[in-house]
Amino acid sequence: MEITYLGHAGFLLETDGAIVVADPWLSPEGAFDSAWMQLPRNHQLAPWVRERLADSTKERFIYVSHEHRDHFDPWFLASLADRGFTLVIARFRRKALRAALEDYRCARLAILDDGERLDFAGGYLRLFVDDSGLNRDSALFVRGDGQSFLDLNDCKIHDRVGKIREEEGALDLFTAQFSGAIWHPTCYDYDRATYAAISRRKSVGKFEAVSRAIEQLAPRFFMASAGPVCFLDPSLIHLNYEEVSIFPRAPRFFAYVKKRLRNSQTQLLEPMPGDRLELATGKLHELGEERVDDDSFPQYVALYAKERQGLYRARLRNRLPEELEETHAALRAELERKLAALELRERVLVPLYAWLEELPSRVLRVDFARGVVEEVAQVPEQGRYTLCAAAADLRRVLDRKMTWDEFLLSFRLRLSREPDTYDAILHGFLAVEAEDLGAFCDTVRQSEARQERITVEAGGVRYSVRRYCPHQGADLTQAWCEGGRYLVCPRHRWRFDLKQGGACTTNGTTLNAVALENDEAQCAGE
Repeated sequence: MEITYLGHAGFLLETDGAIVVADPWLSPEGAFDSAWMQLPRNHQLAPWVRERLADSTKERFIYVSHEHRDHFDPWFLASLADRGFTLVIARFRRKALRAALEDYRCARLAILDDGERLDFAGGYLRLFVDDSGLNRDSALFVRGDGQSFLDLNDCKIHDRVGKIREEEGALDLFTAQFSGAIWHPTCYDYDRATYAAISRRKSVGKFEAVSRAIEQLAPRFFMASAGPVCFLDPSLIHLNYEEVSIFPRAPRFFAYVKKRLRNSQTQLLEPMPGDRLELATGKLHELGEERVDDDSFPQYVALYAKERQGLYRARLRNRLPEELEETHAALRAELERKLAALELRERVLVPLYAWLEELPSRVLRVDFARGVVEEVAQVPEQGRYTLCAAAADLRRVLDRKMTWDEFLLSFRLRLSREPDTYDAILHGFLAVEAEDLGAFCDTVRQSEARQERITVEAGGVRYSVRRYCPHQGADLTQAWCEGGRYLVCPRHRWRFDLKQGGACTTNGTTLNAVALENDEAQCAGE
């Protein structure tokens, strides 16, 4: 098996019998309304990928892991003239990805369930699906020519990698997201010290989760991918240069892994777009035209931004008063529509205040307890969540050109919360489309109904706790203990204080931990 890195989370795998292209994000306009751009540039690879996909001597597949536009690239899919391939996606409850592809002409659209396998000459591919309400993602396993590849990309199924190893055996190549890709704390109004502390904690948590996956899987190679993107919008470009952020590049992650897994035999690789790995020989061919390292990074970003500056000029236009009024009214209508669909709204204990950057005195207050949206003159210091964005940016989501999730990932907004506590229901209200909020609430209730318990050990004490994380249902048999008292979720690194009844240090959820006196199983991973 030969594997060519396409940049970001993209790969082209070639075996004797098949070609599998995974998450090809090659659009010269990036993703999320050009807020995210590929790092390094990879647009130059699009013609070569088209050429390989036109090879009719082999069975061909394109796999799209999920609907985020840094993985699902409509521009590239539309550019393909030869479509004799099978397009592979996961079966999610939300049908947006299926709907976007239902009229796409290709040999076959294969929609696979969790764990389902698709055979080809001399091998197969298999998907592992995470569909936990807020997250919809999938991971790809490919076996061919006697070698194996596991691509977790953004799919947070770290609690399942041990099971995958049991089922699929020794692994040749593993790859997974090691860098952050979320709007917290990126878009929040924190002072610099708090921002740095949160970013450092999140980065270390992500590093630890991926390191543990490497430790469990023991692959021959780990390839850095799905790492940080490049921010070229003048309003976002500062994110590239922050000393401490949730967007660390591969060398920093590798330094952590080498210290954390001193005896690991896994070889760590940082490819550039176009580089090719021969799994049989273990040789990495550095074929990529552009090489970026820490020293060349600042100059590279400056030149990249100059090249792409035309994408952002139109965003500088001032909006007419009537446009602002129309956007304000549309925002209110959308918030009312989402509020009506949020069946668990009474659980949100603080109101959301939302306004346009251009109309700071026209604040919309979402009162979850009363189920109403009203206009107010000011925002209180305490007991509130806030959202502010420019009219042009909000217009994109209000006109259905972006989902709310995509808008949040564009980072073109400012948020704050006081008290500074994560609220899963409020998070869902912001990130989930109105038509999907009913299913989101059903998922929350289903998760809460799972009452199976396990025994863990921390600090010499055994505790009975709920088996599944109350956040998004991760299996805590794969959790680990820290500090003699904290059980850490393997998916999102939430910490539960066993000495405080299993209370989460992130919000008010709990594992209902009860100290035991009898001898039972030890804490998973300790």
